[in-house]
Amino acid sequence: MSGEILLSVDDVSLSFGGVRAIADVSFDIRKGEVRAIIGPNGAGKTSMLNVVNGFYHPQKGEITYRGRTRARMKPHEAAEQGIARTFQNVALFKGMTTLDNIMTGRSLRMKRNIFWQALRHGPALDEEIKHRRVCEEIIDFLQIEHIRKTPVGALPYGLQKRVELGRALAMEPELLLLDEPMAGMNLEEKEDMSRFIVEANRLRGATIALIEHDMGVVMDLSDRVVVLEYGRKIADGVPDMVKSDQKVIDAYLGAGR
Repeated sequence: MSGEILLSVDDVSLSFGGVRAIADVSFDIRKGEVRAIIGPNGAGKTSMLNVVNGFYHPQKGEITYRGRTRARMKPHEAAEQGIARTFQNVALFKGMTTLDNIMTGRSLRMKRNIFWQALRHGPALDEEIKHRRVCEEIIDFLQIEHIRKTPVGALPYGLQKRVELGRALAMEPELLLLDEPMAGMNLEEKEDMSRFIVEANRLRGATIALIEHDMGVVMDLSDRVVVLEYGRKIADGVPDMVKSDQKVIDAYLGAGR
C-alpha cells in the first residue's frame, strides 16, 4: 500500500517509574487509511495513543505529524492541529444532551470569545447556528436523531459510545484516534459502529488509528495492523500477514500457550 505519511512514530519509549510501557516502538500512519493497533492487555496500546495526542510525553523518540517533528505536544495543541480522540471509558458530560455534547466538539472552531457566546446575540448567535447545523448533520449521520435532546447519562452504553464518536467527528479531524470504540457492545451495535467508522474514513475523510480487541473487526476494517506486546512492536503489516504471524498468534490469539 502506498500513500502520504500523515504521522510517524520513531523509536518512542515511555516509562512510569521503573515500568516500561512502550519500548523503542516505530510505525507510521498513512493519510486516508484505517490503522489498527492491537495486542493483549497491558501491551501499551492506550499509552501509545496518549503519546500521539500529547497526553503523555515519551522519554525517548519523536512524533512527526504533517511533516512537523516534535518530542512534546499538549492535548489542546493536538486538537488544534486536527487530532481527535475517543476513550476506553466514555468521557462525556453526562448531564448534557446529546446535541450539547457534540457541540463541545466545535469549540475550537468557534471564533467569538466567551463573552459573545454567553450573550448568544448578534455575531455569536449566527456562529452558533452555523456550528449547530454541522452537529445536526453528524447526528443524522450517526442515526441518533431520537436522542438528540436526551441527557447522555440516561443513554445505554452503546449509544454513549456513538455520541462520543459524534463529538470527535464534530472537530472535523484529520486524524481520529479510537480507543476500543466497540468495547461492551453487542453484535448489532458493533456492526453499526463498524459502518460508521468506515464511512467516517471514506466519506468524511478522517484517517483513523483504531485500538480494538475484536479480531474480526480489526481484520475487516483495517488497511494495516501494528501489534504490540509488553510495550514492544512484534509485527506490522496488512491484516492477512499479521494474523498468520506466529508471534502474533502466540501473543494475542492464545495459540501455543
